[in-house]
Amino acid sequence: MSRIQIILTTIFIGILGGITFNLLLFPLPWVLGPAFSIAIFTLFGYDVHVPQKLRDPFVGIIGIWLGQSFSSSIFHELNDWLISIMFLFLYVPIAFIITYVFLYKILKVPRVEAFFISSPGGLLEMALGAEECGANSKKVGLIHIIRIFITVFTIPTLILLVFPESFERQPMWPSFHGSIVDCFIILILIPSGIFFGTIIKLPGKRLFGPLILSAVFHMTEIIDLDAPIIIFILAQLIVGSFFGSNMHGLSWKIARDYVGIAIGIVMSLTVCMIPFIVFLFFLIGAKPEAIILAFAPGGIQEMGLVASSLDIKPAFVVTHHFFRLLIVLIILAIAQKYIYPKLKLLIQNSN
Repeated sequence: MSRIQIILTTIFIGILGGITFNLLLFPLPWVLGPAFSIAIFTLFGYDVHVPQKLRDPFVGIIGIWLGQSFSSSIFHELNDWLISIMFLFLYVPIAFIITYVFLYKILKVPRVEAFFISSPGGLLEMALGAEECGANSKKVGLIHIIRIFITVFTIPTLILLVFPESFERQPMWPSFHGSIVDCFIILILIPSGIFFGTIIKLPGKRLFGPLILSAVFHMTEIIDLDAPIIIFILAQLIVGSFFGSNMHGLSWKIARDYVGIAIGIVMSLTVCMIPFIVFLFFLIGAKPEAIILAFAPGGIQEMGLVASSLDIKPAFVVTHHFFRLLIVLIILAIAQKYIYPKLKLLIQNSN
């Protein structure tokens, strides 16, 4: 098949996965459904592909949607937010170290790979770090993707088991109802946000640039977007399909090993966050469901979308995951100077 036919076939498979997950009331159906279905086709040897250049503008649309969750009311909660964000500065390095020891000592993952896989965030940054040190960057990236998938799939279910009345699962079907003018606003916000992110050197500028602009405009009540939901569903479909196509080239055996490692990571990171969730619940009285989503080891796009779709304080969740990523980047900046040389030496000696 031609490249365009492969892309269209991949997206069609993603649509089928999204419909299936929607009917089954699984969380985040238009991201996880395409990712799962395309990954399965990949493991059976089918040629699937969604290029990053196709995905990138849709990441901006997701950023704008997440920015809609911010409003002027958050200024009344800033003190509580600052306290819980400060706890992130403890949680991230503690969880990082404990998970690293668990992977290296218990699961016998090679030391260099264990370092980059243990992070509770920063998929792209960790994969690039592994590449710089000479480790298996594709393995690191794929395990982080699987870690995100497992987290997004299981955390909402766990929340429902512990807090049965916290939300109701409802299907999300495409609809054209909404403002056409707001569609043009989105088209303006995406390049403006990316330009803004480039100027101030934001990590993940394609997501955070549009997200921050959207959040600021909504908090100041300059805009109140009501674009058709089909736009945001399409964005999730493309992003989920891109995730699934990243599994290209894996065998069932390797995928099984990666899933096993990812499950171990999610378990370790989840156990690490429990004391922080309990302490913050009694300290600031925030909804425990919101704290769980804010500290859960998923990606900012995915956890933000989960919080938004479940209507569990999405602005709170997105803000915490942004700071979690910043903390991971700080750790990496320190590691580049003091840890990377040792990791590179380990790789050289193993060769």
